[in-house]
Amino acid sequence: MTTDRQRNLSADVQSLNVSLGSLLAARNSLLYQQATEGKFDEPTHAEFESEVRTMYEELFPYRNHNAIQEKWKQFQLDAIPVECSRIIKKEDEGVGHFGMESNGDDDDPIVQHAPVDWLVEWTRGFKEILKDLGLTVPVRNASGGATLRYGDIANARFGALGDFAETEFAQALIDDIEGQRQGGAIIVVDAEDARTGVGKTSAAVAFARLVANLFKYDLQPRDLVLSGKEYLNLYQTQPGEEQVSVAVWDEAVGAGSGDARRSMAQDNVDLGRAWQIMRTRRVVTFVTLPDWGDLDSRLQKLADYRLWCRRDIGEAMAYEIGTDFVGGKLRVRGLGPGDGAEPIQFPDMGGMNDPLFEALKQKKTELIESGTLDADSMHQDDAEEEPEETGPDLKQIASEVAENVGDYTAVHGGNGTKYIDKNLIELEHDLSLRKAKKVKSLVEKRGVEL
Repeated sequence: MTTDRQRNLSADVQSLNVSLGSLLAARNSLLYQQATEGKFDEPTHAEFESEVRTMYEELFPYRNHNAIQEKWKQFQLDAIPVECSRIIKKEDEGVGHFGMESNGDDDDPIVQHAPVDWLVEWTRGFKEILKDLGLTVPVRNASGGATLRYGDIANARFGALGDFAETEFAQALIDDIEGQRQGGAIIVVDAEDARTGVGKTSAAVAFARLVANLFKYDLQPRDLVLSGKEYLNLYQTQPGEEQVSVAVWDEAVGAGSGDARRSMAQDNVDLGRAWQIMRTRRVVTFVTLPDWGDLDSRLQKLADYRLWCRRDIGEAMAYEIGTDFVGGKLRVRGLGPGDGAEPIQFPDMGGMNDPLFEALKQKKTELIESGTLDADSMHQDDAEEEPEETGPDLKQIASEVAENVGDYTAVHGGNGTKYIDKNLIELEHDLSLRKAKKVKSLVEKRGVEL
């Protein structure tokens, strides 16, 4: 027979699961920061403490339930409202391991956060209590699995990534970027059976936006490209090792560079070199293509992760890419419980009318309307298509631009990097966009200081 108490508990399962998910994410964020930096900051500590208090308030009405009375006392949960965010005098010394005081003026009271080891122990108590109550909790099963929600993307910050933060893929990627390696990463997004329409672009944009928001990079439409040449040009405007940046190279192979059948092409050689040095510049690139096997073998070896989009639209499985110690043979290892790749649900970015997804979609439309399926061919220098003598003297224009480079300089909205704006050259000298790009290239080759 179901009691009123059980019905009430069941009605609160969703709220409790959301609270516990946020709590575990905040705990992991602090412990990760401690492990990688040897310390944690006050905002991360405060966030963890806040999530503990929220969970306490959610469970407080059930503290006298027969199933959990002993556990409630064992973990001393009633100490939470007393010990969390204590207002103390400056001379009052903190207690416990990993305690932290917030900064304040000499005459202001100081907020003392509960020690981290207490917060961790209370979190363990919450998990055991929820289990004793027979409630479903957001702990992944043996096969793994997580969901990346659109809200997690838009408001991405450490400690608030939902259950996606618990996945091995998320933890490995963040460690690559923020851990001892302090570098970038290359994530290849392909599809089961090389199928179209399974959301490769949606996945790439979703994860790219997540990483960009997480590391405070203002992802712009210019960072989402179809052409290998455009992708290589992005490095000229990326901020460098002081700031993580993000790029999406959509339809690689199908729209130009990277094809295994063009392994000796100069573009592929240049891409290989770029991928070797990109890690020092902390660029995180998401590359989409129909099938992993179509990518140039050298580029395969330089990639870090593979997101394999399944026939079930909106689901991808994560893998780590590496090479054998002897012979350098390519190997791919599933990221998940055991050695299996865990499925990760991602949102339909088109269905959400995401502006960056729509911008990339428009670029694809322009490619189709151009009459060519090779995006690289749309970005060839004019010198390859039209003799300079039939039009303006581009070298003379380049000299004028170099002498007055400040008039043609813009600032990247996301990272503050200065760059020569080809659109300003186009308008000022009444050139085609392709010729404006040629002029920009000529100016940059002169090493003009911006």
